[in-house]
Amino acid sequence: MRERYEEGSARSARNILSVIEKTKANDEMILVFLHRSVDGDCVGSASGICSMVRALGGNAYVAIPEALPENMKFLNIEELFFHPEGDSDLADEFRTSGTLCGKKIGAAIATDCSEGTRMGLCGELFESIETKIIIDHHASVTTRLDNYWIDPDASSASEMVFYVAQQVSLITGMEMEKILAAGAAKAVLAGIVTDTGRFTFTNTRPETLESAGLLIELGGNISEVCYNLFDRKTKQKFLLSAKARSEVRFFCDDKFALTVVPYSQFVEYNAGPDGVDDVVSAMRDIDGVELAIVLRQLENGEIRGNIRSQNYFDCSKFAEGFGGGGHVRAAGFTVKEGDIFETADEVIKRVTATL
Repeated sequence: MRERYEEGSARSARNILSVIEKTKANDEMILVFLHRSVDGDCVGSASGICSMVRALGGNAYVAIPEALPENMKFLNIEELFFHPEGDSDLADEFRTSGTLCGKKIGAAIATDCSEGTRMGLCGELFESIETKIIIDHHASVTTRLDNYWIDPDASSASEMVFYVAQQVSLITGMEMEKILAAGAAKAVLAGIVTDTGRFTFTNTRPETLESAGLLIELGGNISEVCYNLFDRKTKQKFLLSAKARSEVRFFCDDKFALTVVPYSQFVEYNAGPDGVDDVVSAMRDIDGVELAIVLRQLENGEIRGNIRSQNYFDCSKFAEGFGGGGHVRAAGFTVKEGDIFETADEVIKRVTATL
């Protein structure tokens, strides 16, 4: 671990150990939170924290606002997750009594996210919990408190969680194999792989590769992770992806690429909402393109924008204009309702004024 991570990871480790002791003494549950539009990093980092808490004798679940995407099912971590509005005994218990496994919620740990407004249906629950710990790497987070560890220079929240696990090992003397079991190590590795684009993005540093190597030693299978997250596709998703790529439009002297995927296309191709996840990066990689945006419409009418840039366009700042956020080179936003093509016109107007 590099020195610049030591202070934040050690502080987070101490905070987590303190919260575990407190909730154990009060016979309470810890909930781990992540953002809506779940991706590999929020899932990996949250799973790593949940596994860590359980290994240390605490009671924990990950509160997930939506179903785990199909391409992450290979991780076999769904027993860590609790969907407040899902069809399960846990959800039924929580809706009727506000408890999980007979325990009240005593603390919240959020990874890859710091605000309830980005957590979908889990946001109100997160905000209602007094004791909170945050581990995040988004540049748009400006709050700095003792219970926050925010590092915009980190490749991913998952890499940060790995350093927290190392600090917990140093403090407690527990072996890393017990703190991060093989399944959790694979999930954390998946998070790092996701946010570094298979170690090809500029946020990949020597310590990122070192951490990935140690996670492989703990049971993370790099080939399995990369194949399932990036390469494996159903026929339906392949065809939808091809459709979205065929309808890309170019603006600003071909520096800006945009494609629009209305919900009707997801229905036509019988593909899930992650069926075009690969498109935005492919668009950004076109020669001459600085900015790529994919707009997709979900079944509930929400419009989600995925933004990627190559060298100089600030994706996070642009996303904030639509109530979203993220990183300088990768960000996103959600429009609760409206016409997707009218949203596209507004996006084009704002990009044209700034690019």
